[in-house]
Amino acid sequence: MPLGSTAPARRSVLFGFAAAGSLGLLSACGAGSEVSGAGESAAAGGCDVDAPTTATTVNVLAYASTATDPFSKAMSDGCTSGELTVELPPTDLAGQHQRAVQSFSGPTASYDIVETYGSIRPLYADRGWVVQLDDMIAANSDRYALDGIDPTLMEAVAYDGKQYTLPTFWGVAVMVYRKDVLEQVGKQVPTTFAELIDTAQAIKDQTDISAPLAIPFNPSGDIASQFNQALHSLGGDLFVEGQAVPALDGELPVKAITALASLLPVMSDQVMSFSSPEVITQLQTGQAALGLLMSGRVADLTDPDKSKFADQIAFAVPPSVEPGGLPMTYLSVDGFSIAENSAVDHELLFQLACVGTGEGAAKAAASATIPARTDIADAAELPVKEAALATLPDAEPLPQVPYMADVYTALGAPIGAAVSGQTSAQEGAAAAQAAAVAAIASAGY
Repeated sequence: MPLGSTAPARRSVLFGFAAAGSLGLLSACGAGSEVSGAGESAAAGGCDVDAPTTATTVNVLAYASTATDPFSKAMSDGCTSGELTVELPPTDLAGQHQRAVQSFSGPTASYDIVETYGSIRPLYADRGWVVQLDDMIAANSDRYALDGIDPTLMEAVAYDGKQYTLPTFWGVAVMVYRKDVLEQVGKQVPTTFAELIDTAQAIKDQTDISAPLAIPFNPSGDIASQFNQALHSLGGDLFVEGQAVPALDGELPVKAITALASLLPVMSDQVMSFSSPEVITQLQTGQAALGLLMSGRVADLTDPDKSKFADQIAFAVPPSVEPGGLPMTYLSVDGFSIAENSAVDHELLFQLACVGTGEGAAKAAASATIPARTDIADAAELPVKEAALATLPDAEPLPQVPYMADVYTALGAPIGAAVSGQTSAQEGAAAAQAAAVAAIASAGY
């Protein structure tokens, strides 16, 4: 798409709390945290589940973060009592998918409830690894106020029209910037890549910040996400519509790679090893003044106990690659699914997942991320919320295809090599196309 061309058609995702009016919540999940005696409902605090009559251990697989912890700990901390023990073994995002696949593939589950996200959720559903929840949702809607979860989010986590996940929170990629630094160099918030580079260069020239821009570019996964967002900004797609065929060797993918590479001169020479934690550290310590991060990962930046420049951090809609394009962003929705091969009663696991996505968990998480429950999201006083809501209409989830995780993994090396200059953008796009084709075939699709 030539510079200054007409914007691609807007592809909107509108949520109840982003539009006029919001959904009302029904009664909450219960009022207590202790599991009561045999055969009774444990509703003394936030844990309304039917207590098991024999010793039962439930293992939850969820990566640790300020956004996910309130939801997973609502189950592990809030529901462990009496005959019920809910374990939350430590894991990180990088290890979660591998552990989940190993657990799902065995005769019995190592993990009974699994936290899921966009690139892996369709695979789990397509292979029958997670329980279809539609009947349990219908039967328990009033008890757990499931109508309080935004219906568009429920649709976003569905696969082939069926529910396999209860959503916890959503996020979009947003721009992070230092208000004081932009004021110092006399620049406005960038709205295009050209403005982003110009602003970063001004910061580099006029301040002691030598690498003003920080973005997760790690080839193990982050660079594929940035490539997808840049392609989205240009109006492109990862796949031929309706087919298990990648669309990565054309003009727009080459432009996306070239655009990402153009940012390197104003970034750290270590950026190709950066994931979100490294970017957050750069911004917290003042080593960077501009960044792109998912909205669910930025809470520590505005926490004065964790960030040296907390009072100067602000958020905005991300820039577009070219003038008139879409913001460089995507929509991510997290949630909980139940392992089909779990030996624990699936109804009990569903009840626990409802606690993990309930009102108490959502309120606890609302200082770090935007919950899936509509009125709690409406009431949340979250610094990033305004920018996230402004970005949301142009954000799209990853394609809901079961080979998405395999393709994302395959894209890291060829896209990373091209962005870092080891190969040309054209060579990178061709290699990405070949790697994606091979990944889809290897996955059996």
